[in-house]
This record gives sequence, C-alpha cells and structure tokens, in this order.
Amino acid sequence: MFIRSKRVFLDGKLKPACISIHSGHIGEIHSYTYMASQALDAGNWLILPGGIDVHTHMREPEASHKEDFFSGSSAALCGGVTSYLDMPCYNSPVTATVGALTEKERLAAAKSVADFGFHLGATNENGDLIRRLQPPSVKAFLSDTHSPLSLTASGFERTCSGYDMFKPLCVHCEDRGMTEKRAAKFDKHEEIRNTEVAVSGVKVAVAMAKKYHRRMHFCHLTTPAEIKLAKAGAGFMPTFDKKKKGQPMHTVEITPHHLFLSTADLERLKGWGKCNPPLRERKEVAGLWRMLKHIDMVASDHAPHLPADKETGAPGFPGTQTMVPLLLHAALGGKLKLEEAVRLFSTGPASAFTMQTKGRIAPGYDADFIVFNPQDHWTVNLNDLRSKAGWSPYEGWRLRGKIMGVVLRGEQAVWDNELLVRAGFGKTIQRAPMIGTERLDLRKHAKERYSLQ
Repeated sequence: MFIRSKRVFLDGKLKPACISIHSGHIGEIHSYTYMASQALDAGNWLILPGGIDVHTHMREPEASHKEDFFSGSSAALCGGVTSYLDMPCYNSPVTATVGALTEKERLAAAKSVADFGFHLGATNENGDLIRRLQPPSVKAFLSDTHSPLSLTASGFERTCSGYDMFKPLCVHCEDRGMTEKRAAKFDKHEEIRNTEVAVSGVKVAVAMAKKYHRRMHFCHLTTPAEIKLAKAGAGFMPTFDKKKKGQPMHTVEITPHHLFLSTADLERLKGWGKCNPPLRERKEVAGLWRMLKHIDMVASDHAPHLPADKETGAPGFPGTQTMVPLLLHAALGGKLKLEEAVRLFSTGPASAFTMQTKGRIAPGYDADFIVFNPQDHWTVNLNDLRSKAGWSPYEGWRLRGKIMGVVLRGEQAVWDNELLVRAGFGKTIQRAPMIGTERLDLRKHAKERYSLQ
C-alpha cells in the first residue's frame, strides 16, 4: 500500500511525500510522485501521526453499560487516537492482580478496534507483586478512590522503592488528608479539592522521587505551580551517548478539559462539570497555555458516565474522541504550533511510555496516520460520538479542521466517521522495558549526574 500527500508531517515539518506500507509498518518515505497511480492520494490534506491517549477509563468489565472496549476504542479511533492505555481504577476487582489484568487483556483483544495497553494499579498490599512483575507502567493514587487503590504513605513508599526506577509510575496527586479536612469546611467540589490540595500532592510525589532517585509521571496536573514543582530539578535519563540528552526524568500530563474549560463553564454544564481534579479558574487555564513547552503530553482522562450518573454527581468527562480535534482546532487558531500539537498528542506520550514503534512517521514505525482536512470544520454532535456516555462538555462547539480518515497499521480504519474495521482489530501495544539505550548503573547516574538529591 502507498499513501501520499503534499503535506506529510515528517520530522516536525509538512513535506510532500509518498509513504510505502509493508505488513502494517512504514517502509520508505519517497517523493510525492512515487507510485502515483497506485497510492491513496490525500492531496492537500495533512497526514499526521496517530494520536496516543495514555489515560482512559474504558469501564469494562465492571460497568460495560457505561462503556466497553468496543465503544470506547471506536470513539478513540474516530477521534484520531490509534493507541490508548487503560487505567486500573473503577474496576471490580481493580486491575491490581495478574488475574484482573489478564481478564482485561482478553476482553480488549476480542473487542478493541484501536491498539491498547494497561497500567497496573498499586495497592497497599501488592508491592511484592509489582516488585516481581515489573509491568510497563503502574498507577498510584494519593487521593481517596473508595477502592483498594487509595495508598497510604507507607504503601506509596513500598511502590516507589520496589518498582523499576526508570519505568513510569503514574501518580494522581491530590493530598487525601488535606481533602478530608477541607471537606469538613467546604461544600463545593472545587473548593474541597482546590489548588493547594493538588500542589501538596505533587510535593509528596516529588519528595518520594528524590528519596528513591526514581521517575514519576504526573497525571492531569491543572496549574503552572504543580508543573513547576514536578519538573524542578528532575533532570534527564542517562544514555551512553553523552552528546545526546535523554528523556525527561519526570513527565507531565494535562487534560483537554483543564486546557479548554474552566470554572466559568460550570454554570453552562448545569451540575455536570464535576471532575477530579476539578476545573480551575480562567487565570490557571491561561497559565497552562503559557506552560505548554514544559508539558509532555495531553491525555483525555476519558471517564464516560451516563447522564443519570452525572445528575447524581459522578466525576469525569468523556473525551477520547474530542482530544485530538480540540488540539488541532487550537493549532489552526494560532493558540499553539502544529508541531507542538503533534508532540502533545502523539510523539510525547509515545516517548514517555516507551512505545518504540508509535508516534512518528518514519521507516520502521507503525503505519498509524490521521488524514486531516484543515480547510473543513465540524460541530461536536452527539450523533457523531461513539462513546456510550451520550453527552459531551463540548457539545455544539464548532471546531476548525476535520479528521477525514484514520489509518491503523496500514489499514483504513475510519473514513468520514465510518468505522471500517471490526472488533478485535486492535493489538497490544509493544512497550520497551526502559527508555535508555542500554541499562546503566541507574542509581549512580541519577544521583551524581542528574541532581535528584
């Protein structure tokens, strides 16, 4: 198969090119006129790397009436997300055992239309399992989740000390003790889980990272203060080539709703604007836009709840289908550069979560593409959204540009919002054991070269 366009995103620039695809991978990058009669021609439409969403809650198996791996992955794929990682929470049982993880893998293999992977959940009891299993990524909660995933200080320390120091330990940074104290004084959700609660949680995680010279991935940060704390003094991972800077030691993720919504939207959302962490004031949102160069990725925190659930206060927004379109809309509107948008929804997450064949249009990478028409537009319409949630905080928004098609591993998976692949087309994402080129004396290098003490 060949696909060509006058504007292919190659090494941060749009260039005319023809891409050859072999067994789901990119072969060679040719001139635009190469094999012209046999190529799928996108003309002036952009060909971009497939989106990667590292923070989703697909709800299966415990609440498949809200979402399952087919509906959730269909939403992702139609929104340009070709690969996603699913969180361990809100499951019964939580994904904190080999059995629960295996069951999720079985369900996703049978139903998902996009490529998939999982984070293992950390509990106060499974520290020995994490030490033995060393999964590609682990999720740790410093806040109350009303489940075994709520870590005590000692449980968090066991996880930090026993898990590979250069694998991403994903942390939900809200200080549980402070939240409980504020709940006795305040009624509003955004006052109980205010910015002080978030900053305190980041401080706890940073202190533990310094103590064990380890890497952290900070989930859904909402303010510049949190980002500055998370990044300060973290340094970069070591490589044998001292001329090249390694990957960031700590990585930071923000969500589309914290970037595009604020407390000013709460009245419009009529009680459905609750999420964890809460929406912030406009000044904090403006600060996030100014901090984009320090942010490694945008992830949706896709949390589908039915309207009845939102009426009773369930926190979270569906968002995996609108994540990439919102960023591209902002790029066309001049809020950020196209290369920055691609970094945030593709290159950044692929690098941070060691997806070695994802996130770039280059020989040897998976042939995952978004075909995007910047001259068109679309309005967020519930009839076009694939999630079972049946609502969106962006309903009625008119967005610049339109995703015309999505290619996954060389196959036309979506065209004009029509799903062209069947359940089970998605495959497990292959993640490398670590980010460095070779394993070093990691503690020595982290301590002496990268100033983590």
